[in-house]
Amino acid sequence: MPNKKLAIFTATGCRACENAILDIHYQVSSLARFADIAFWPYVSGSQWKDLEAEDRLDVCFFSGAIRTGADREAALKLREKSRIMVACGACAAFGGMPGLINLPQGSTERGQLQQTTDKGQQSPEDGKPELPPLEPGVSALSQIVKVDYFVPGCPPTQNFLWAAIQSLVCNGQSPARISFAAARLPEAISQAIASGILPPGGTLFAGEKAVCASCSRVKEEKRFDAYKRPYEAYESSGRCLLEQGLVCQGITTREGCGGLCTAVGQPCRGCFGKAEAVFDPGAKMVSAIGSTFDSEDAAEISALVDDFVDLAGTFYRYTLPTQCALLSKPSKD
Repeated sequence: MPNKKLAIFTATGCRACENAILDIHYQVSSLARFADIAFWPYVSGSQWKDLEAEDRLDVCFFSGAIRTGADREAALKLREKSRIMVACGACAAFGGMPGLINLPQGSTERGQLQQTTDKGQQSPEDGKPELPPLEPGVSALSQIVKVDYFVPGCPPTQNFLWAAIQSLVCNGQSPARISFAAARLPEAISQAIASGILPPGGTLFAGEKAVCASCSRVKEEKRFDAYKRPYEAYESSGRCLLEQGLVCQGITTREGCGGLCTAVGQPCRGCFGKAEAVFDPGAKMVSAIGSTFDSEDAAEISALVDDFVDLAGTFYRYTLPTQCALLSKPSKD
């Protein structure tokens, strides 16, 4: 069977997802037996003319959010060329941190953004390179083109990234090592790896429950009596971080990381997107925290609420364009 033709590209993002692909370590040699890299500007210096020379790509791993006209054009070109399009990482899957620009802004900020957008559309007259025009807002990949599969995370974890590569690229002929953490793979993904049959369209290469299900911390009675930011002191007893006053989003976030952040005392930040049973992660967090205030005094509760900093930016740090019910827009079919 001929090797698959593979493309890897990042739009607006930090390129950590591309580094994560390189970080599958010894599995790279296995990947090379099944795939030919046809387009990867970051690593091989590919040019767009190289893409035009290709008749068809089998799989494209697209990372980064859609922030500029150049990002949109890249997404459209790669979708047209690719049989399978994969949103790789939180920015491509949900809009990521760049998506926080979609929060409502004051008149001054809107004016500055419009000026920046207009400047990007002008021809350079002073020898400076022309910047691509900005989009009206940041979009996830699925809001621009049809996406077949999603690999969330910031960046994606090795086990699910390698599982996606095995499922979509290796044709069921991958080595016996199914995954770095095969026990954490949903059954449909494990079956796809073993059989070589593609998983159902729209599959997320992540867990099926919330992060709390795989978090090692002890859950007791949740009583939220003081708000703490992550750099502040917290108990080292292994108790649930939310119970200690840290805004941990493990109750709303899809598992897949194995609770890595919470294991070292850092609250979950939501980079795997919302859990399947959650409609809006921000609303869920407000409900969870509000129902656990350890006070019945309105003044005390008001003072506690005043301590919270940037709740919208916290609850939708990675997902605002797609998972905030008030601000998201429909995805492409």
